[in-house]
Amino acid sequence: MGQSNRMIAQVGKRELDSIKKTFKKSNMFDELTDAELEEVAKLSKKRVYRAGDIVFTEGETAKELYIIEDGTVVLEMSIRLGRSSGRQGSIDVLSKGQVFGWSAIAEPNIFTMSARCLEKTIVIAIDRARLQLLFDENSSLGFKLMKKIVGVVSSRLARSRDTLAHIMSIAFHDLKSPLAAVQSYLQVILDGYTGDISEKQRGMLIRSSERIKELLNLINNILDISRIDTGQLQMEKISLLEIIDSSVETARRIAKEKGLKITTEIPKELSLIDAAPNRIQQLMNNLLGNAIKFTPEGGTINLKVSERRENILIEIQDTGIGIKAVDLPRIFDDFYRGADVDTPGAGLGLSIAKKIVRAHCGKIWVESPCPETGAGSKFSFTLPKSTATLGA
Repeated sequence: MGQSNRMIAQVGKRELDSIKKTFKKSNMFDELTDAELEEVAKLSKKRVYRAGDIVFTEGETAKELYIIEDGTVVLEMSIRLGRSSGRQGSIDVLSKGQVFGWSAIAEPNIFTMSARCLEKTIVIAIDRARLQLLFDENSSLGFKLMKKIVGVVSSRLARSRDTLAHIMSIAFHDLKSPLAAVQSYLQVILDGYTGDISEKQRGMLIRSSERIKELLNLINNILDISRIDTGQLQMEKISLLEIIDSSVETARRIAKEKGLKITTEIPKELSLIDAAPNRIQQLMNNLLGNAIKFTPEGGTINLKVSERRENILIEIQDTGIGIKAVDLPRIFDDFYRGADVDTPGAGLGLSIAKKIVRAHCGKIWVESPCPETGAGSKFSFTLPKSTATLGA
């Protein structure tokens, strides 16, 4: 952002009083004493932006924390679905007294969103480095401000997730029907019901059909997120054995085409669980499919099932490329894909797997490299036994 697009006022007694007045109107600073407000105000500068000006861009190093004195700021995030390069989506609109740019005081100090002014806007920018020094000198002040920041971050992330989930659920539900119709018409042509087609035309239609299938799978995954989050599960008492056998049979066919071997360690009998069968099937398919996707030719995938006192443990171990340490904490996040991953997908399979497990009151985790082999990854999850079984 150049000097031509913003005016930086000189900090003086008059401006200091004005900044403190703004702070007092913001919930961010309502626990600070007058002396503490003065200390923070001394680290601050007023900035004036025009409509359309960018305060900061997603991915930039965060050097300042911002409070709006007057005007409106929209927070935007790059949203990537499937193979698309990503487009900016509006996450939240902020007004007078609200705080943004919290990445300035949270490691690794990288902005996770962009901030753009919708009208002429005056913001107060607090210098990150000097604020952190102040925290070191006054731990009580630091604790009070960090507690407020945690609240801001939590509410904003929750709102962002809910807003995106709601919008996408509506949009993708409306997209599903016309895409399914196009897919059906393409299959009619490929089956020869509309006349002969050349090999070149067949190839083009097959590729088109495959891309539509990818889109439909993406839409189904996004709709699944909304359904699972809202608890739309039809639970019943089931045995995992039939579901596991079905998933392994399907996975073996796919693995064989890639030159992979699937081994299993499954007991002959298992206690019943309270579960939604279709979701457990989806969970197994997602994890086995993920192992196949990231395991090179000649590799092995092992599925182990064991019964414990209160739950059933399922472990899926592969000899694949593994997961980088930097990606492990976020591997189950919605739409998250590792920086070096170049395979197709929107980063929803593992997110949905986690949601399914949590909806069944279980736990899921990943270890990479696999502790037993020192290579690949091991995904593990537990599902509690049926309450009727535990009481027996």
